[in-house]
Amino acid sequence: MDANTLIFGSMTVISLAIFFYLGQFKASTKQTERDDRISWSERNFSIGKILLYSLVLIGGIVLVSQFL
Repeated sequence: MDANTLIFGSMTVISLAIFFYLGQFKASTKQTERDDRISWSERNFSIGKILLYSLVLIGGIVLVSQFL
């Protein structure tokens, strides 16, 4: 094993350990029971709009990269 494997492997293990440690804490009721919460049950964007926006974005990136 080389140094890159050891460094990035240890960074991965440490990051996962921190993620799972912090994941066990729950938000307080002051945060979860607010009046101005986002309603996740209704869609603001349809799948078609998201697809259209992503196609336009990718097409723009391709056009810009062709001219540079």
